[in-house]
Parts: sequence; structure tokens; C-alpha cells
Amino acid sequence: MRAVCVLLAGSALLMVFEARPPTPEEVKEQQMNEFINDYDTLPAISLIPESWKENLKKEKMRYLEMLQQHGLK
Repeated sequence: MRAVCVLLAGSALLMVFEARPPTPEEVKEQQMNEFINDYDTLPAISLIPESWKENLKKEKMRYLEMLQQHGLK
């Protein structure tokens, strides 16, 4: 898909350019930028790296074990 934009002022042609669809990397980068700029929403789970998810699970288990050791759970 290709988009062409032509700007005319009176009868003079000012600019012609072609736009290409964004690459998958550009789409992902834009999604991350939108997430960073929007503090009211959570990111799509697919944007969170697996390593972060694993670290969160480990920290949660550590926290629950600490609660059990102190008789708080």
C-alpha cells in the first residue's frame, strides 16, 4: 500500500512524497512510546519481555515465602 500526498497552492505544486507502511519494528516502537506517554493504561501483555515476567514471578514467590516465615500469611 502506498500513499501519495500532493500539496497545491493556487496552481503551483509545492511538494510530492510517498509514504510506506511502518515496519514491524516501527510499530512496536510506536506502541512502546504510546505506553510511556499514557500513564492511565497498562501495556499490552505481549509488549512485556518474558524475562521481566519471570522476574516478577520470582519476586512474588520470595515475598510470599517471607510472609509465611513471619506468620503473616
